[in-house]
Amino acid sequence: MEQELISLGILFFFAVVGGVIATRIKQPAVIGLLLVGSIIGPNALNFVKDLNIINMMIEFGTILLLFVIGLEFVVPKLVKIGFKAMLIGSLKIGIIFFMAYEIFLLLGIAPKLAAIFGIILSLSSTVVIIKILESKGLYHGRREMPLLIGILLIEDLIAIVVLTFLSSSQTSASAASLLENLVISITFLVIAYIITLKFISYAVQWFIRYSSDEVITFIALGICIGFSYLAHFLGLPPSIGAFLAGSIIASLEEVKLFEQAIKPFTLTFISLFFISIGTMVNLASLQSNLLLICFITIFILVSRLFSVGVISYLFANFTKEQTIFSSIAMVPVSEFSLLIAQQAGKLNLGIDIVSLTASIIFITALIMSFSINYYPKVSSILYSNTSNKWIAGPESISKYIKLLFDALNTENYETSKLKKSFFRTSIYLLLALFIAAAWKKLLIILSEYGLVGAWPDYAIRSALVLVTLYLLYQVYIKAKEMYNTLVIIIANIDSHRDIKNSRYILNMSVVTLGLFVIAIFLPALIIIYTNMIWLNIIPFILLGISFIQLRRVTSAISNFHSKQTLTFPKYKKYEQA
Repeated sequence: MEQELISLGILFFFAVVGGVIATRIKQPAVIGLLLVGSIIGPNALNFVKDLNIINMMIEFGTILLLFVIGLEFVVPKLVKIGFKAMLIGSLKIGIIFFMAYEIFLLLGIAPKLAAIFGIILSLSSTVVIIKILESKGLYHGRREMPLLIGILLIEDLIAIVVLTFLSSSQTSASAASLLENLVISITFLVIAYIITLKFISYAVQWFIRYSSDEVITFIALGICIGFSYLAHFLGLPPSIGAFLAGSIIASLEEVKLFEQAIKPFTLTFISLFFISIGTMVNLASLQSNLLLICFITIFILVSRLFSVGVISYLFANFTKEQTIFSSIAMVPVSEFSLLIAQQAGKLNLGIDIVSLTASIIFITALIMSFSINYYPKVSSILYSNTSNKWIAGPESISKYIKLLFDALNTENYETSKLKKSFFRTSIYLLLALFIAAAWKKLLIILSEYGLVGAWPDYAIRSALVLVTLYLLYQVYIKAKEMYNTLVIIIANIDSHRDIKNSRYILNMSVVTLGLFVIAIFLPALIIIYTNMIWLNIIPFILLGISFIQLRRVTSAISNFHSKQTLTFPKYKKYEQA
């Protein structure tokens, strides 16, 4: 206990010192805390030796920050940005992973290590990004932020899957069984979230009515800790549960009271989080791997500019300045990358990947902090030197997608029908995956209650199979309904209301996007299931086909723009052709 108290006292003292240093150099407190942490940590002056305290502060800081972020996301907002965030987040991770994997292979690095580098470098830090933007006054009021936060949360979920598979290499459990557990855990967490969201307001109002104002703090922290523990119990990161807890409180009328009550606690633990991250930096590793770190830093800047910039420009309808802002903002590497590096370090990769990752997190946070204010100037330089022929195609696609999302955001019969179909498809698919993943556990539970003895084993198995097939059939029906509805919506943004042309554009877009997604994620499957490097030619073939398809889509959309009247036509329901 004595050593833990001393370590905690040192962290508190130098957190103040880090804040003073940041103020003197006119930078966010995050930068001062990371800098001081790197000096006092076990890899430098060794003032803080207790790794348990360091890890605990990192965990608490992440939980409380994501809880605070969740306070700004009510359920309708989450639903609205959900699909767009999933699409952009998945594409961003896939593109950077593919680029890193192939480039590191060309440099002669082993395929397994190249894949680990690709995963680590593709993730961006929710915590660092939010705090730096807040300190610079660039967080609140910006149109990009809700979508960027949604993308970061999707990345965190993908990081969970990666950690699950990495942990499977350390145990006797197969990757398939761990994926089954992940599906079961997510299903239970979603159910708990929906139930709590429905009944929480009555419980909170009762507590507030029959107790003092101070109880608000305990209610807020209690919900946060409860959901964090539930996520941890289900095998998920506690920070995901904390975010859901925050979004639950955001749906309450008393949300402002909760924000004021927990603010002192969040400031304390988040400051300790950043100084603890700094202690993980190994300055000696920085020196010995200087060339590699320089190369990785340049790669991160280029890959973020390409992936985040292009994807947000195409799919999020961002302006040119907004795309550059988003690219720079997403530069810091994620704290989840550090957890992945710790798991990967057990695979004997021949490199101190933990220290390397901590150093990259530190450096990318510095770069983002120093450069984010110059995004308008960077935007003007880049776009003034870019030929119009390179942006003509993407610009036509971006305008088309903007019209599509404008149509989707218009409340009418077809858009309401599309949203309901999407929600029901998601629920049916989740339930089907849940039964497919949990049928063995369900049989064990039923046998404990004596139901397996009362009913033949094959009858119960057959019933589960029939239920799964029924749910998959409903997924097919609802997905087909979504497709037909989307064709009609696309036809309504065309001045000629051409169902046939709208169906062609939708089909070509789905095929193009599907081929592209398969291509960028295929190296991961190749690494998991085989060591045949020559198979890496397949992703390049698929990319070539997807780019050919993209030219056709662009041509079709360009023809659409040549006929488009620029005014949104009156909505009218069309019968299927």
